[in-house]
Amino acid sequence: MSMFLGPFVIPPALASSADLAAWTGATAPANAAALLRSATILVLDATEGAYYNADPLTGLATDAQIKQAMNDATCIQAAAWAAISYDPLAGGIVTNTVKSSKKIGSASVTIEGAATAAASQAAASGQLVPEALKKLQQNNLLGNGPYSL
Repeated sequence: MSMFLGPFVIPPALASSADLAAWTGATAPANAAALLRSATILVLDATEGAYYNADPLTGLATDAQIKQAMNDATCIQAAAWAAISYDPLAGGIVTNTVKSSKKIGSASVTIEGAATAAASQAAASGQLVPEALKKLQQNNLLGNGPYSL
């Protein structure tokens, strides 16, 4: 159940390219801004029922732990998308395919589980990956968890 509590700002991104680089320990991909912006949408959608104070000017959580958990979940999602070559600016198309067979000369090998891997890639483009969900869950940001004033 949503209720309007006054004007609010939705942050364009919960993490920066520098945050993503720090999370992965590697240079952020060229499309990091797009990945982080789209990951932010999924993280905010997943935490829609969570209670936390937000800065009215930025829309970011004011509690450092909550802010960091949302930042981490955003980086986790963006890193997962980068790993499968997902490009949100391409309409959500996964451009990195999973090979289902390999042919060398006259020999052919079928790779078991390729269909499952391809389905997992497709699912990852529209929902938070398990690690991102766990990060939010560990910080009571999924649904209506405990809340104190």
